[in-house]
Amino acid sequence: MVNDKSFLGKLNNLILEAFGNERSRAYRIVNDVIVLLTFVSVISIIAASVEEFYLKHQLLFDVSEKVIVGIFTLEYLLNIYAAKRKTDYVFGGWGIIDFLAIIPTYINLVVGIFVPVSVVGHIDLRAIKVLRVLRILRFLRLMRLLRLLKLAKTATSGYEESKLKGKENTIKMDLQIYFIALFSVVVLFSTLMYYIERGVEGTAFTNIPKAMWWCIVTITTVGYGDMYPTSTLGRIVASATMLSGLALFGLLMNVIGKTMMTSLFGSEDLETAKVEELEDKVKKGKK
Repeated sequence: MVNDKSFLGKLNNLILEAFGNERSRAYRIVNDVIVLLTFVSVISIIAASVEEFYLKHQLLFDVSEKVIVGIFTLEYLLNIYAAKRKTDYVFGGWGIIDFLAIIPTYINLVVGIFVPVSVVGHIDLRAIKVLRVLRILRFLRLMRLLRLLKLAKTATSGYEESKLKGKENTIKMDLQIYFIALFSVVVLFSTLMYYIERGVEGTAFTNIPKAMWWCIVTITTVGYGDMYPTSTLGRIVASATMLSGLALFGLLMNVIGKTMMTSLFGSEDLETAKVEELEDKVKKGKK
């Protein structure tokens, strides 16, 4: 048994706080760092899809990929260690996404080290290519930021010292949640379409940034028609993109409508919060 006062004991407590206690400051710091690295990883994958840019900065892309995956691997192992029910995490949604997001890099690394170049040329690597496509699941890690904002929103709404300020902050957080969800949807469907359509002859989806242009046009229902999928699977993804655009538009209207109604006519919740805040000040003044 580890003595809580020893270095190992303090380290163990810190790990449990940072990876197991969602309301701790250490947990928020760790997740902020992971979210930042996820953004860097996402931007790196998007930029690397542009062949000219990748060839010019290949070493930078390869090194950053290995470093980021190494950090994600450490986080994955520490999440398992800190989890009260380890199997729930490993076989749960987040655990599976975290695992699938890092495993393609290790498979490519093992193939590169242990499989001779002469043999690689004769091996059917379609399975490995499929695993590389699973890197797009790394984008789903951005949803962790939505989870953090949800926790912050809950904490702010229940903040007793200034209920009025808490009500106003939730509106800002709603907008933040919307834009993060929008970014996640655009990146996810753009990358899916790129991997699906890039092998099609005469495709316009030659890199992810171009696919992102198509995705934004599709989500906003503008539909210029300059880019469109030709494969069956690509059209299925396009249909899902359109439906996601409708859902996001409905969410945006809800957030904007709520904000405008509150700004123009006030809110019952805000009025109640003002009264409660005034009562609190009167009580403090009497004391």
